[in-house]
Amino acid sequence: MFLKNFLLAATGAAVVFASGCTNNRNVVVLDGFTRQASVDADYIETSYRAMHYLLGNARGNIMGDDAFDASRPVIWASTVDLNNYSRTTNFGRLMGESLAIALQNQRKNKLIQMTMRQGTVPITSDGEFLLTRDARDLATKFNAGAALVSTYSVAVDRVYVQCSLINVDQNTIVGAVQFDLPLGPRTEALLKGMTYPSEAAGILQARSGH
Repeated sequence: MFLKNFLLAATGAAVVFASGCTNNRNVVVLDGFTRQASVDADYIETSYRAMHYLLGNARGNIMGDDAFDASRPVIWASTVDLNNYSRTTNFGRLMGESLAIALQNQRKNKLIQMTMRQGTVPITSDGEFLLTRDARDLATKFNAGAALVSTYSVAVDRVYVQCSLINVDQNTIVGAVQFDLPLGPRTEALLKGMTYPSEAAGILQARSGH
């Protein structure tokens, strides 16, 4: 049977419904036109909002051992490229710091940063959120109860960030959040390792429309 699509405009987005569907898992939310961004997100405010959502929806101690123990330290690392867990950028380092600070300020957990010697990313190549041996050893040493790990994916007009809180005892995700940032000139410069305006002059000029 031919399925007819209906478009519904809501809050600036179009939602595609397929008639005849038995559940809403087939709903696709359209996000408008893809275009080069000329503005950037506020990384600090975005990180606080993302962490507020993650912590508000994390499994608490009432769920048993497979939960987030807010009384124990949390280990964390830089946000890494989803396509290469051994690689990060200035953007990834800044985003990792922002998310960790937002967690500390909202829950007051003691934070322990993964260092270059210990391994930059507590994620194995076999799965996105399986803790490495270095991360598990570090968690044991400091009696850490969770690890804050995050990845980013670059698209043509935005960067998608995935952040998860992992129970290190059970090696399970107990909280997660995903958000996207416009791929504006600042974000592009951070991804490409550009630090000063003179290095990013081409990007800034192109985005200004001149």
